[in-house]
Amino acid sequence: PLTTNLTEEHTVAAKKQEHFRVGVIGYGGAFNMGQLHLTSMAKNEGVQVAAVCELDAERRQVAEEDFPGIKTYGRVGTMLHNANLDLVTIITPHNTHAKLAVQCLNAGVHVVCEKPLAITSAEVKRMQAAAKKNKVLISTFHNRRWDGDFVVLRDLILKEQIIGRVFRIEAGFYGYGEQGTWWRSNRKISGGAIYDWGAHFTDWILNVVPEKITSVSGYQVKNSAWKKYDNEDHSEYTLRFHSGCTVTLTMSNLSMSPRPRWRVLGTQGAIEDAGGKYLVKTLINGRQMSTEVPFAESNWDAYYENIFAHLQGRADLVITPESAGRVIGVLEAANISAAHGSVPIKPAFV
Repeated sequence: PLTTNLTEEHTVAAKKQEHFRVGVIGYGGAFNMGQLHLTSMAKNEGVQVAAVCELDAERRQVAEEDFPGIKTYGRVGTMLHNANLDLVTIITPHNTHAKLAVQCLNAGVHVVCEKPLAITSAEVKRMQAAAKKNKVLISTFHNRRWDGDFVVLRDLILKEQIIGRVFRIEAGFYGYGEQGTWWRSNRKISGGAIYDWGAHFTDWILNVVPEKITSVSGYQVKNSAWKKYDNEDHSEYTLRFHSGCTVTLTMSNLSMSPRPRWRVLGTQGAIEDAGGKYLVKTLINGRQMSTEVPFAESNWDAYYENIFAHLQGRADLVITPESAGRVIGVLEAANISAAHGSVPIKPAFV
């Protein structure tokens, strides 16, 4: 696949490191993601949870209770200078990812960023350049690459090729109601509504259609009656690939009419998400046949299993900086296109 080939500068696995001191930047209580990341990392042999950097003193105390013996810090520079870390995961608002990542990479520390990797392609290029210069790893926490529903969908399309050549995909979330009033609904901080779940969906799309991108067209609507935030309420893009395959992703909290999470059309069948299972229609001996395929179990711990296996020289990196960069290129192009009358845009990373 296009997104899994390692270039020489990212083959840090040759170092075959066996022991890792790890930490996180950000230990907020909204989803307890700091605890989730550190717990998942600690399941791997040779990993020591060593440090947390968090502005809120009360949350630093929570971290100390969650992981007795760790050191906590209020400033990133202080942690990097004193904690002797090998890897740090950044769990902060989207518009801070690039600056913090470059700071850590320049300190010679491997970096994992919560998704999205960044907001702009320019930020991605700075992050990739810093990783290359300092010979360290940069990756994004696309843990949902191991979601059970996606694993089944990918295998049905690419491994089993049960519906033939895919030419049309419609995907997304649909609902109706105001967004919450926090940083995720602030467009300057978040990048826009499509940078949240849209980052996961885009990563999925780019993996079930492993082709070069030709263009992205964006379309966005803001409900003027909802004035507490400036994120768009309906955001969609249409992504066109070299083969002609066309994908429309919609992230909407302005849609009273629901649609399936996935609808995939192929030359020999179709797949539709039915919640907990896929409805699959295909041709067998010239006859149209229908079946149901249940979702598999998800395994989010597989993300860090791969990170540390890669750093120990035992595996190729799955979520490469190149694959993470392509996601940001698409989201950025969608925003630019939407602001210019939905004109097709070629993303920074095709």
